[in-house]
Amino acid sequence: MTNRCMTVLTMAGAMAVSTSPLFAATDSSVNELRDRVAELETELADMKRADGEQWLTERRADEIRSLVSDVLADADTRASFQGGHTGYYKDGAVIESEDGNFKLKVNGQVQVRYTVNYRDDAPAGVDSTVRGFDNTRTKLIFSGHVHDSSWKYKVSGDFGPLSNGAGTFGLENAYIKKVLGNGNSYVKFGQFKLDFLREENVSAAKQLAADRSLVNDFFTQDYSQGVEWGWHNDNTRFSVAFSDGFGSRNSAALASGAAAAAEYAITGRLDFLLSGDWAQFSDFTSMPGSTDGTAVLIGVAGHYEESASGVGNIPAMEVERFTYTVDGSIEGDGWNAFAAFVGNSLESDAMADVDQYGFVVQGGMFINDSNELFARYEWGDADMAGVEDLSLLTVGINSYYYGHNLKSTVDIGYAFDELTSGGFTTGSLDYVPTAADEDGELVIRGQLQLLF
Repeated sequence: MTNRCMTVLTMAGAMAVSTSPLFAATDSSVNELRDRVAELETELADMKRADGEQWLTERRADEIRSLVSDVLADADTRASFQGGHTGYYKDGAVIESEDGNFKLKVNGQVQVRYTVNYRDDAPAGVDSTVRGFDNTRTKLIFSGHVHDSSWKYKVSGDFGPLSNGAGTFGLENAYIKKVLGNGNSYVKFGQFKLDFLREENVSAAKQLAADRSLVNDFFTQDYSQGVEWGWHNDNTRFSVAFSDGFGSRNSAALASGAAAAAEYAITGRLDFLLSGDWAQFSDFTSMPGSTDGTAVLIGVAGHYEESASGVGNIPAMEVERFTYTVDGSIEGDGWNAFAAFVGNSLESDAMADVDQYGFVVQGGMFINDSNELFARYEWGDADMAGVEDLSLLTVGINSYYYGHNLKSTVDIGYAFDELTSGGFTTGSLDYVPTAADEDGELVIRGQLQLLF
């Protein structure tokens, strides 16, 4: 018993000494710990000599346990970051000051996908069936607050081909957000996704299918640079933004020609929570047992921008764009459904007016505690000469091992009409243009996702 207690004390002290340097403890801290362990060993030896074999009474055993706890607690205190900062994990790796005024959280996302694409009549020299792996998304996300919890920030980027290509880092979010009043309003300044299409604003990690719909990719707001004000209460949420327009991520303020952003753009969205709570609609799924009743959310949004582009002596062509959408979501115990309609109108004196439309309908249902079947149908009209309407059905299954943090998705998509170059395949890795009058394109995807 004596040897065991001595071993415990020695190990505790050694552990305290050995762990401290990992967290930048000073040499003096290490020496203090060594002296403390030496004192404890001396005191233990004195107790043993005084009482012989009867030294380890229940009371003294409690004293020894207390001494060991003190040593370990002292080691933990010294192992915390210098300057009163602590590190821990809670929905991400967190570094936070003791007073809570400064916080940094680091998250990441990895999506690895295997895709098979089959076309009956591929272009000359191209196989009808193509397949391969890609790191669809590889993201790093930094968020937190400074000075106090009302001054928030977020910086994120993606190494994956959907964002930037070639494995280089593509900046996504880069904004400062000030929470106002009692926390129900905010002002956000920088680069972020405008509050427009709900499917786009739900994280790519929390979709039903392996990826968002082609309708979403065609009409998407993507990332923009600007300022946004938002407000919410228990059942209403509203935001309005002034920005450089859809898809103006990483653009220069005074760029011209094709690189020019819109001269100005206004975006607004209004959501009504008819039942449930806002957190339920951060994704498109509803885990079994996650809700006591049916949750319903409906939303409307509109966007107007005016842009002009010109190079050298070529006069600018002014284009007015008005885009609008309406959507609804419903979730129950282990089931979900979502539908959205979007329209887009382009007007210019230099070209004919364009009116584009699309809609998406999808739903999912759990067949047991961890496996979810889903289906999605989408249709779109690009109103372009030679571009066929989109008609695409996707079915699949999600397997959740640790919620969205670790899940796999297998889905099969079939395009009933030809997919024309310059149309709805523009923003997709998986669907490619088909030959004229070729109605079938089959895509099979298997994806594994990890969030940390």
